[in-house]
Amino acid sequence: MYGLMILTGAAAGIGVALLRAKKYHQQREDVLFSALFAGIGVAVGAKILYIITILPDLIANWNTLIQDVNYLFSLISGGFVFYGGLIGAVIMLMIYTRKYRLDTFTMMEVFAPAIPLVHAFGRLGCFCAGCCYGIPVDPPLGMIFAHSVAGPQDVPLLPIQLFESGLNVLLCIVLLLLSKRIEKRGRLLGIYLICYAVMRFVLEFFRYDYVRGFLLGISTSQWISIILIPIGILLIVLPRDHKLFQFFDFSRLPKKEG
Repeated sequence: MYGLMILTGAAAGIGVALLRAKKYHQQREDVLFSALFAGIGVAVGAKILYIITILPDLIANWNTLIQDVNYLFSLISGGFVFYGGLIGAVIMLMIYTRKYRLDTFTMMEVFAPAIPLVHAFGRLGCFCAGCCYGIPVDPPLGMIFAHSVAGPQDVPLLPIQLFESGLNVLLCIVLLLLSKRIEKRGRLLGIYLICYAVMRFVLEFFRYDYVRGFLLGISTSQWISIILIPIGILLIVLPRDHKLFQFFDFSRLPKKEG
């Protein structure tokens, strides 16, 4: 069911982006292939950040790891971290737009409302799998994941996955409505980064799964949220002709021959 939710979310997100292509004067073929590039970045980046979060466990159990390959595989294959996927997607999108002489930030505006939509389906997948679960709470708010592949069984837990999924759907709707009035490239992406960063920072306090990485009392995702908020503010306030936007506007470069 987790895989089905991911595929459904990806299809829905690509569909939204394709419908938005004309507004931003982007070819649908470029939007589709950008999505494929971004998908590769999501898978690789999410896994890399997950491995980074469990690095202390890998180091602490080094002797066991080198003796038991199955144990190493179970640790590494255990999960993904959204922010790693987001970073990976941005990098791959930059690679695609650079190669085919497109404006990176304009393409990001195309995808901005699609990101929380895809994420919403991803969290539904987490709910079905029983991972990324919340803190223990009494029923009726708490839910028991009797067949969870990742969390404690027979313990009522806050279904934080559903809360995040619902908030992501709401964020998608807000971004779609705002995109009707916002023209400046980067601004919609900035709004997304701020809104999701604040949302994720708060929701992390209600997470109960262990493997998230902690530094100075807050999780890896909370630290990334803190970094993303000022980035989002910059994208909103910078003028449209700022050097940052010009630098990533690869459509200004001469077209490659052939």
